[in-house]
Amino acid sequence: MTATLEQTQADLAKFVSLAQQGEEVVITKEGKVVARLTGVVPTEASPGRQAWLAKLAHLRECTATGRSTPRTEEILEDLRSERG
Repeated sequence: MTATLEQTQADLAKFVSLAQQGEEVVITKEGKVVARLTGVVPTEASPGRQAWLAKLAHLRECTATGRSTPRTEEILEDLRSERG
């Protein structure tokens, strides 16, 4: 399918949907091809990456403290106590 740049700007969602369904949309400007919109084939995560992500999730669970950073008040108290 071919569409002008103006058409794709006006109804981008429609053309993205067509691309997701496998349609290739060629975009033209002043009669010249300037871009091509195509869908992306979903890929599966590699088994090695999946195992690494599982280990990372387990590590996070084992070391979780419920807090990720000190509160502002705690930082200020520490600084004040260091000054004396």
